[in-house]
Amino acid sequence: MNRSFLHGAMVLMVAMLVTRVMGFAYRIVLTRMIGASGIGLFQMVFPLLGFVMTFVTAGLPIAISKLVAEAYVQHDRVRIQRILRVSTAVILTMAAVFTVLMWLLRHQVQKHWLTDPNAYTTYLAMIPIVAVIAVSAIFRGYFQGLQDMAPPAWASILEQTVRILSVWALATYFMQYSLAFAAAAAMMGMVLGELAGMLFLAAQYMWRGRPRLILPNAPMRSMESTSKTLKSIVEVAAPVTLSRLIWSVIYALEPVLVTRALLAAGLTTATATMLYGQYGGMAIPLLVFPTVFTSSLRTNLVPSVSEAVAARSHHRVRRRVVQSWTATALVGLPTSIVLWLYAEPLCRTIFKEPSVGPILAIMAPAGFLLYLQGPLSAILQGLNRAGIAMRNDVIGGVVRLALIYVLASDPRLSIRGVAWALTISVCLTAILHLWSLNRIVGLTIDAVDTAKILFSTVAMTVFFHILTPPHDHMSGLQLLFAISAGLLFYFVLLCMLRVITTRRVRRIPRVGRWLSIMVSAIPFSM
Repeated sequence: MNRSFLHGAMVLMVAMLVTRVMGFAYRIVLTRMIGASGIGLFQMVFPLLGFVMTFVTAGLPIAISKLVAEAYVQHDRVRIQRILRVSTAVILTMAAVFTVLMWLLRHQVQKHWLTDPNAYTTYLAMIPIVAVIAVSAIFRGYFQGLQDMAPPAWASILEQTVRILSVWALATYFMQYSLAFAAAAAMMGMVLGELAGMLFLAAQYMWRGRPRLILPNAPMRSMESTSKTLKSIVEVAAPVTLSRLIWSVIYALEPVLVTRALLAAGLTTATATMLYGQYGGMAIPLLVFPTVFTSSLRTNLVPSVSEAVAARSHHRVRRRVVQSWTATALVGLPTSIVLWLYAEPLCRTIFKEPSVGPILAIMAPAGFLLYLQGPLSAILQGLNRAGIAMRNDVIGGVVRLALIYVLASDPRLSIRGVAWALTISVCLTAILHLWSLNRIVGLTIDAVDTAKILFSTVAMTVFFHILTPPHDHMSGLQLLFAISAGLLFYFVLLCMLRVITTRRVRRIPRVGRWLSIMVSAIPFSM
């Protein structure tokens, strides 16, 4: 049942890539159906969901993942069962409480929180999703702790499929009534998708994941007392919960703060909602698209590092740091350049909103540090330093909120001030994570590979300008050709510089053998 770090990361990466592409297709169609204003209504209530889920899950999915990984290594089935019982009781109780509270306080939310009254219908449609996500979180944390990433991966694909089909159908139907109902339909589709994923995970748990199935010959007594298990859960969950709580407050405050800052800059409510839809519903999804690769690392790093710590394998911990840095650089550096160079053509081609381009171009250069944040935070959590990760996140978040109001309220910057605020906070948080990790285990990176990746990225940038310089009237076909050719050039350079080798790609599950044949055909590669 237990898989290697690379296998788990690759399974999740493929699943996330599939779901992200599917999600992007649905986002494009939805944006063209309900426009930036409709997306703005959806984005206005979505941070409230994150705020509520912070209380409901209370950091327990990460605690489940980390502690189950340790107990599995120790062959302690009783401890695994105890972890699941305690976590499930807490999560389900909190889900019931907050679902009721969200309904009882709906009018207060409408009056005091939502800056646009049209977002109220979307808020009501969001309420049922709390319990569904809560149950799914238990199963996801459990399977991730076992490093059996197939069930969460397939659940994500099923969830996105159901979500896309239902959103297209519901939004098309409700658009004839009003924009508010169409935005609520997008949320209803999300509820149905999450429900499908939850039912699939529950079935997988019964079929292949029950503790007595994965550890059939384990002793009937735990090597750890109940009180110590509870203490371990609290030690992991408490700082993660506090960190997520603070970030949920930040995310929940962001649309309110952005809207009020834009109003202070002299814009109308409708314009402010539209601009926030461009930022949160168009520029941000493009910016974070590469996290499809690094998120798989983040999810797998917590149990993997926890296993290494439990086994007292410090060498394996340092190896995970090197792997995470190199993998993030391989993906993050070239994609940051692509998003920066082709910001306007991308936004015009995908969303038919070229005005989103300048917003994306501000944030894109910090993309690498944004993508690096997740793996670094996961390593700190796996090292039992979740409190340090929380502190760094809080500092970055507070700075972000302060800068949003200061910069966005300036009429000369407007929504671009929000982009600058995000860029500065991302850089600050990543630097703090790097500094903390260096103090704890030493920041070990492969300097030679990093230098080769930087060289290849710079060469790719020059190649872009020679082949197809970015301009305002690029067609979608020209854009696709330019980006594909540039990334292919980047890949060939990495192979020639032996950053990507046949030995390395052969270790990739399923497709490694075929990739190694392709790499070996490139001159100077090995």
